[in-house]
Amino acid sequence: MHEMGIASSILEATRKEAARHRAKPARVCVRLGEWAGVDTESLRFCFEALVAGTDQAGLQLEIDYREKAADLDLAYVELED
Repeated sequence: MHEMGIASSILEATRKEAARHRAKPARVCVRLGEWAGVDTESLRFCFEALVAGTDQAGLQLEIDYREKAADLDLAYVELED
């Protein structure tokens, strides 16, 4: 299940971005293309499993799904005030 590795990478990138701004992340958005070979529900499940019971609990994953595309990019990280 490569979605767990992808979810872990998303979480790591989110942590780094939040640390740069000394803030807590509230939401992370990824662009995910139809042809990227990633199951969105599996990715969401893996991400939620990784953040559950951690200091990142409550972090929301938003998926910007794109048809006929191969994207898999971090779109943005929304930080708490």
